[in-house]
Amino acid sequence: MFNRDFVINIFKIIVLIFLQVMVFDQIEVFSKAQPYFYIVFVIFYPQFGNKFAFLLLSFLLGLGIDIAQQTGGIHAFATVFVAFYRNRILHLITGQTNDEYDRYNSYELSTLQWTFLSFVIILAHHIVLFLLENFKLAHITEVLISALASTVLTFIFIIFYKILFKRQNSI
Repeated sequence: MFNRDFVINIFKIIVLIFLQVMVFDQIEVFSKAQPYFYIVFVIFYPQFGNKFAFLLLSFLLGLGIDIAQQTGGIHAFATVFVAFYRNRILHLITGQTNDEYDRYNSYELSTLQWTFLSFVIILAHHIVLFLLENFKLAHITEVLISALASTVLTFIFIIFYKILFKRQNSI
């Protein structure tokens, strides 16, 4: 589990925490939407069978954001939640069998499948995050509006990321 890829992923987590705190936390639209770009780690993480490492890394990412923002664990919970359910969501979207979706690669999905998968993961993350942040069902419409607006904003940044770091097909 603690191999070269794990160390590289720890470095990616540190960079994502830094970017989230220094760049993306400064962006706010209509005081309702804020991009939570760090969720890109869960969307693009290659799944090679070690689910424990994926969940551990997702927890460390969320915990790092929680420490930096002093939010008491809500980012860690929301990130682990979507990391845990990512394969189930992928299975529903692609219709693949259990053996096939264990070899998930975000670059091999069709554009429509990737778009829907990313949007569902981001929306689930944001709903859980905002529900834990407000913790009152009396503000459910405000939570849903903020979650949807933040989902759209985050999704736009993740599309730019995918375009910017698009894999080149080798001949």
